Amino acid sequence: MSTEWLWGIGIIVLGIAIAYAVMRNRTRSAAEKQMTETAAKQNYRTEDLRERPRPMPE
Repeated sequence: MSTEWLWGIGIIVLGIAIAYAVMRNRTRSAAEKQMTETAAKQNYRTEDLRERPRPMPE
């Protein structure tokens, strides 16, 4: 098999995987969306606390 066939097969497989992921994400319920939003906000809050500069000891 030549490389062109492998590229073509790879592109098709990638397209199918992306289409599957998009279809799967569209069927989330309102509760799942809220849970995702809450977790993302908590992750941002935690990251902000880690990056916040600490006072220098005197």
